Amino acid sequence: MTSPAFLHRRSPVFAGRAMASSSSPLVTRVGLRVLEQGGNAVDAAVAMAGMLALAEPMMSGLGGDTMVLVWSAKEQKVFGLNGSGRAPSGASLDRIGSMPVMPEHGAATVTIPGAVDGWCALLERFGTQSLQQRWEPVIAYAREGYPVGESIAGFWELGAALLGPSGPIQLGELMLPEGSAPQPGQLMRLPQLAATLERVAREGRQGFYEGSVAEAIATTISAGGVPTTLADLAAEQHRAEWVEPLSVGYRGREVLGMPPNCQGIVALHALGILDGLPLASMDEAERLHHQIEAIRLGFELAIDLVGEPTPEMREQVRQALSSAGLAAARSRITNRARLATRPQGANAGDTSYVCAVDPEGNAVSLMTSICGPFGSGLVAGDTGVVLNNRAAQFSSQPGHPNALTAGYRPRHSILPAMVLRDGLPEFLMGVIGGNAHPQGLTQILVNALDRGMNPQQAVDAPRFKLIMQSGAVHIDPQFSLEVGNELVTRGHQLGDSYGFASFKGAAQMLRIHRDASGQCTSLEAGVDHRLDGVALGF
Repeated sequence: MTSPAFLHRRSPVFAGRAMASSSSPLVTRVGLRVLEQGGNAVDAAVAMAGMLALAEPMMSGLGGDTMVLVWSAKEQKVFGLNGSGRAPSGASLDRIGSMPVMPEHGAATVTIPGAVDGWCALLERFGTQSLQQRWEPVIAYAREGYPVGESIAGFWELGAALLGPSGPIQLGELMLPEGSAPQPGQLMRLPQLAATLERVAREGRQGFYEGSVAEAIATTISAGGVPTTLADLAAEQHRAEWVEPLSVGYRGREVLGMPPNCQGIVALHALGILDGLPLASMDEAERLHHQIEAIRLGFELAIDLVGEPTPEMREQVRQALSSAGLAAARSRITNRARLATRPQGANAGDTSYVCAVDPEGNAVSLMTSICGPFGSGLVAGDTGVVLNNRAAQFSSQPGHPNALTAGYRPRHSILPAMVLRDGLPEFLMGVIGGNAHPQGLTQILVNALDRGMNPQQAVDAPRFKLIMQSGAVHIDPQFSLEVGNELVTRGHQLGDSYGFASFKGAAQMLRIHRDASGQCTSLEAGVDHRLDGVALGF
């Protein structure tokens, strides 16, 4: 059996009317302040997204992407927003050469940032206050300084090996004050980024995708060998896209995720498979085995299929999530581990997640990311904007649905989630860490709905992570030796449970409790012990 110790680390947070949650106390406080001042959940989420650029700069920022699920209380509907950017006009597989996989750093890994346009689109459609109002405290923190969180300081130090003259990333001057990663509690100032935040707050998307900031981005990518024009940044095709979320049933609920180019289908496919299995009656090793195999099938589907969406791709996704498609996939699971048949799919990745609920019942599940640690390693001129390396998640194989192509978006790892019960939001969820996203989402929902855990227990519980390149499974050391041995007996290859590469991804889960009429009675949140996060409400 799993050690019960994890159940007692921390209590869930309860509130009555509104709540903000993130992996950083400073970020959550910014969101709570918005809610206290009368802003709605969208206002709070966008404010927190801006603050993440400071609190978690190796994970998030203006140079990255965003994906969002929004529940509109007025319209009684969920809206999806895809704020992921496309490869610039100069991107080409010819520039990559015959590499088996995409490079991890440099100009060839940069896609046009989509986050800023996504946040602006959110505020325009659902917000109540301007970006300038929302980012006022963020700009002040950037100028005057903010203390670095303990866990984030650890990730900063791990990423520091990539920074400076001896590493592939040339961000040392910007991100290594006095030549080293900041210590927990050390004050960090980012005056260049403060000026850019102020400009974008004042001018909106034009302050980022036009003028000096856009010129700095285009010049930086072009100087790295990928010709990029101002039209690439200003082109209408790089605008955020409102999309219809995908869904699958699980334990009487409707689980929502983002459609391609997002790989949300991994989690949805896995959950759809598991919905037909009696997980609650299985012992721990058997339950883990079936979850691992369901997730493996989900990844195989996404690796083969997902990239820049086409009508054919959308139809294949629909079929895979149909009752017949899920039953066919479920029948492929046996008592033995499947061999690794898709040695592709990025596992590295840093991401940030926030969620918020307001007194009117609006709810936002938002994820944002610059992809790998410190992104591409490129900073756009003197803007302080760290550019993403999202193009590293393209395929380098010609003819693949996810092959690098100018104007295309790659198969995307960030996937915010929302769960509806009787047509109303019950859970907001997110798990960070590259390919840990769909794996973590699957596991924490199983913990909540099959194992009866509260949100804090569900996110704190030990987890596994499947490594698609090798087929190895990394498990948390809190699992018993007997469980590990049983997985090996079933044919699973266990990897190092303690290395940085085995990071399972910090999770957040917010549950909305309702009475028989559907009215919210309380909010309950759990924030993973694996990072510095906190949920606050009133």
